[in-house]
Amino acid sequence: MAQTVIKIKLDKYRIDGEAILVIDMVDRTAPAKGGIRVHAQVTEAEISALAAEMTYKCILADLPFGGAKGGIRLADLSQVEEAMYAFGRELSKINFVPSKWCAAPDVNTDCKCIDAFIAGCASVKGWRKSRLAATGKSTGIPHELGSTAHGVVLSIEGILNNMDLDLALEGARVIVEGFGEVGGNVVKILLDKGAIILGISDVSGAIYCTEGLAATSLCNLIDSRTSLKEGHQNFEGAQYYSDSATLLTSEADILVLAGPGRSMNPAVCDQLKVKVIAEGANIAYVTDELRRVVHARGVISIPGIIANSGGVISSYEEWLLENEGLISMPIEDKWERVKCSIETRISRNIAEICTIMKANPDRNPLECAWEMAGKRLEQHRIETHQLRNHTKQINSELEEKFSVYTK
Repeated sequence: MAQTVIKIKLDKYRIDGEAILVIDMVDRTAPAKGGIRVHAQVTEAEISALAAEMTYKCILADLPFGGAKGGIRLADLSQVEEAMYAFGRELSKINFVPSKWCAAPDVNTDCKCIDAFIAGCASVKGWRKSRLAATGKSTGIPHELGSTAHGVVLSIEGILNNMDLDLALEGARVIVEGFGEVGGNVVKILLDKGAIILGISDVSGAIYCTEGLAATSLCNLIDSRTSLKEGHQNFEGAQYYSDSATLLTSEADILVLAGPGRSMNPAVCDQLKVKVIAEGANIAYVTDELRRVVHARGVISIPGIIANSGGVISSYEEWLLENEGLISMPIEDKWERVKCSIETRISRNIAEICTIMKANPDRNPLECAWEMAGKRLEQHRIETHQLRNHTKQINSELEEKFSVYTK
């Protein structure tokens, strides 16, 4: 199926930037789903690849959404909210939201940015319809609560419980690339579960300590949103590296990828010293061929289309609550609903992918996930075909029975 691409210049809003929407697939009964990422180098190719990945993610999570992705190439990141407002307003003018696409947060966008996007939609569509134009908003289920991170950690636990790795999460040595919304929450959840964080990184550098980084200092760094270049002095005994990529080849049990993506390049894949990789980032590998290199080294790399699906599952629950008129329920109740949905959907996927991997040890995890998605999509097509034929049969019988009224 050919992708639908929409490009919108934002100059009439006095913004130096361009917004891009790529819809990879739209289900007949639900809009396409995918977040909006904002940075200075956003390209159509990047957004297109992410939209295709989202299609698989929704299929595997058993969600009715199609796959899509939005992006804004923005020179001045202080204008993110203004750009999001403009994007929402322009898409509403051409009737692409909320019927064809439901947005969400992604890189450099949070619940406040989503609120601005909805406000832009509401300036054209009105408030009631625009509530369905995006999820992850401040009055919904903000992704800052940690839905994606919850799914990442759950996927790690599932792999450790289902594969013969002789490794438990309590006491496991972990390194985390990126400590933003996903990585930061992953660190906190892992600490609560007794894991030892040996290293973390951001765009300004990386720190690593064989004895583990102090939990209090880690949480303070994450909460203050201080860069490692500025805050590495607060970690006694830790080595600071100006090159963030150094962390990826450091020794540990588990590597969590929660950066901007594509950090798994040939040099990194050839020097890995971990047992498990959890892809909290979208499109973690430069090429899919590199996964075979990683697999040959005996490393289990949990595909992002499973590991980081917690965000879109959370979005689905918010979308349902909006449709059911229940979005005003207490946030604690909404969060419990989200966690239950994430645990059910991701646990099923991890158990299934482990079964396939054990039966086919030469196949890497992404290949196994593709097989799972293909089978579910084919089952969906069969069920749709059967329903269509059943409906036609009923129509034919009723038309014949009541032909006196219809002729």
